[in-house]
Amino acid sequence: MENFFRQIVTNFVDFFSSLDFVRRIGLIALAGITASLMIGIIMWAGKTQYKVLYTDLTKEDSAMIAQMLEDAKINYQMGEEGKTILVPEDQKEKWRLEIAKKGVNFSSTVGYEVFDKQSFGTTSFVQKINRQRALEGELIKTIKHIKGVERARVHLSVPESSPFVSEMKDPSASVVLELSPGVTLTTEEIKGIQSLVSSAIERMRSEHVVIINSRGKKLSENLGDSMTAETANRIALESKVNLKYEQQIEEILSRVVGEGKVIAKVSAKLDFTEKVETQTTYDNENTAVISEVSNQEKLVGSRPSPQGIPGARSNLPGENPQPGIPETRNDLDKSLVTRNFGVPSKVTKAKKPTAELQSLSVAVMVDGKKVPVLDAKGAPVIGDNGEVVMKYEAWSEEQLENFRQIVASSIGIVAGRGDQLTIKNMEFAEEDLASIEAMLERRENREIIKNLTKYLMIGIIITLFFFVVVRPFIQWVTENTVETIDDFLPKTIEELERIQAGQKLPGLEDALPTIEEKINPEKIEGNLLREKIINLIEQNPQKAAQVMHEMIHTVDENKQIA
Repeated sequence: MENFFRQIVTNFVDFFSSLDFVRRIGLIALAGITASLMIGIIMWAGKTQYKVLYTDLTKEDSAMIAQMLEDAKINYQMGEEGKTILVPEDQKEKWRLEIAKKGVNFSSTVGYEVFDKQSFGTTSFVQKINRQRALEGELIKTIKHIKGVERARVHLSVPESSPFVSEMKDPSASVVLELSPGVTLTTEEIKGIQSLVSSAIERMRSEHVVIINSRGKKLSENLGDSMTAETANRIALESKVNLKYEQQIEEILSRVVGEGKVIAKVSAKLDFTEKVETQTTYDNENTAVISEVSNQEKLVGSRPSPQGIPGARSNLPGENPQPGIPETRNDLDKSLVTRNFGVPSKVTKAKKPTAELQSLSVAVMVDGKKVPVLDAKGAPVIGDNGEVVMKYEAWSEEQLENFRQIVASSIGIVAGRGDQLTIKNMEFAEEDLASIEAMLERRENREIIKNLTKYLMIGIIITLFFFVVVRPFIQWVTENTVETIDDFLPKTIEELERIQAGQKLPGLEDALPTIEEKINPEKIEGNLLREKIINLIEQNPQKAAQVMHEMIHTVDENKQIA
């Protein structure tokens, strides 16, 4: 094995020595480039592979975990502007367990855990601050459970309690939401978050909870008073009613005139007045006597008429009347009957809805229809593009009347209520979709051609670099010219005699490094030697004859000696 490596080194040294200065420099440069590439590949293959430890972190969480890794002298990398931390592949699972054992809170949010470690002598002010921090932290944790919310921040403003009612202020809150990409909260979800925060704090109202997104856009309405909120709710209800009627009209007419060929707009007027009615009805035919009270009084009496001297004495009772004076009579016959009847009655109390429909105003536009153009024979006319030529045709008044009746029945139009319904036939503007599609197709084709051209140019450049630079350079370094082979051929008779004794050309194998294994080097060497000898004999036949004569005599002498 040692001889084998020594032979390789010897062959390489002989080959390197046979090159000129320029080829030596080129070979050294090529070897350097190759070595650099190999070293780079080895370093890349042996490079430490980093895996994601945690991602989608806040700046506070990233700083905390980075500090823990630095204290443990663990190499790490940060990506996505500090939101992702990467550690060596063999440290990933280990450090996830380590961080979990240390109880790291990745949300940087502290809830009621703030009371886990309390020391004696904590002031009431610190307790109050900790309580507010705990409330904010628990609200953040709860809000983050809502689908689409990645992060949240809650700030509470809870005023000091006061024994005077006039000085009491309602608490308020501010909420900042960071939503997932492409997520938009609905009005109901925003109101739900407001109700969630306001219900967690005593005396807090929903309109005092302000919600914004991470870009500073206000999401909540925060209507100040109940009247404004009621007005907003009424407007929203009217909009929903209008939208419902519009969808009904478009759905029923689109089956006839075609999809996208009908537009309906409805304006519904609602009465939000609260009405409570009480009605009492009596049944006189089915009366009954409940009780009856009868009272009779009868009195018979007489007295003399006034007589004598006017005064008190003449009016005293017991005085005998004077003769001839007539009497005054006072007879009484009185009867009183009280009869109570039971009359059946019916009391009805009714409360009318607060959103009673007062009137409807409906406007509907329908597009006409496309019909083929007919020639004199009644056959469709074919255009230059090979398609049937179409023309616009409006709906007849009879058909519009049918549409009107269908719409009136579907949404409940009442003429006596003051409802209005208008249906007009108008030609809709058509978008040139064909040109748009052609433009998009041309744009896509340009992109495809651009990409193909780009990759084709890259391939051509790589191919040209190989054939123009790499391949000629390799050939230039390793090629052996005829002049180099001639250096190994004999120049004089003495060299030819030495070659005859050795039966080979020294160094010829090194001068022909590109000969394939299937070719016999000794045969090639013999052919080259034969051609060289023939050339020498043709150039100097006399000297060649002399050499042959000396060789023959030399052989005879050797035989005699033997």
